[in-house]
Amino acid sequence: MTTILDEMEQALTDLLQMGLATAGPDLAQRLLELSARCEGAGLHTGAALFGELSQLLKERSHRVDKTDLKLTAQICRAEHYITLCRTRMTEDQIRVRWQEGGKT
Repeated sequence: MTTILDEMEQALTDLLQMGLATAGPDLAQRLLELSARCEGAGLHTGAALFGELSQLLKERSHRVDKTDLKLTAQICRAEHYITLCRTRMTEDQIRVRWQEGGKT
């Protein structure tokens, strides 16, 4: 689970570093592939978020009006989702260790 969350975060980082204006179809495809991997891992919300990001990125290249409000909002939602997943994983690990009596 940590690996896929890292890959999701790296994809968002890459998108922001290259800029929305220069992100091309390769990155949109990468986001779509991450969406499928999320679905396979049971991260249904992550799959929906990254699928939507891919679609918005593809649509951006075909629009004359380059308003990026929806795309930016989706990026923020995806990052928040990743943070929530990491927090949940940490809580689960703490709970398991506590139930085992604190053994490491």
